[in-house]
Amino acid sequence: MKRLSILASACALLAACGVSTSAGGNPAAICTTMLSGDAEVEPDLAREGKSVADYCACYTKGLSTQSADDKAAILKVTQILADLREERGLGLEEAANLLDDSSAESEFSVTKAEFETAGEYVDRVRRDLVREEGLCAP
Repeated sequence: MKRLSILASACALLAACGVSTSAGGNPAAICTTMLSGDAEVEPDLAREGKSVADYCACYTKGLSTQSADDKAAILKVTQILADLREERGLGLEEAANLLDDSSAESEFSVTKAEFETAGEYVDRVRRDLVREEGLCAP
């Protein structure tokens, strides 16, 4: 599965297209919509004995440790990606690949910094989830 730079790119597409915010800003709902039913994500988590619910619990818990700006960037990017998946029936990687080009930032109003912030966070949640440490410590 590609990392968040692609994920963030897909999120930007939705913002530009006026896609709704189906999860209404609820972090757990955003995360669940972003990941549920994905043919790559769910088996990947299952190999580690984890589920989308486990990941999203950590994702949500960890947001409280982020600065206001970082939290806003993370929620913006993941909300747009969740909407793209839901409204277009795409897998996570397919949705992310829609904006995997150099024009994504200028065309869709999601900055490179927002992409990177969200990407780093999503990756950190995944690492911490498997290790049951950091953001995901019991």
